[in-house]
Amino acid sequence: PQEEYKTGLMFFVTIVEAITFVSVYSLFFKEKNLMVGLKYGALFGIGAGISMGYGSFSYMPIPYYVALSWFLATLAEALVAGAIVGAMVKGESPVAAPAE
Repeated sequence: PQEEYKTGLMFFVTIVEAITFVSVYSLFFKEKNLMVGLKYGALFGIGAGISMGYGSFSYMPIPYYVALSWFLATLAEALVAGAIVGAMVKGESPVAAPAE
């Protein structure tokens, strides 16, 4: 039931996930462009999607198509996020910059 949702926690989790996603890209990727963002989103989406879809499928009594749809939705969401971060975040990374 909707009255049992922990709305504040849902917002907090979403904000932390977004900050972490952007921070990893901006701090640890030297080259920053749309293609790199898409690759990052794809890798992140595969990892998170496997966990979300098939990890849940391994212990929850859900139909296979639900697991597959959760995986594909997570992958699509991460690809969009990667495209956005790749298009928006520019400049040199302080962590990934070569040592002099």
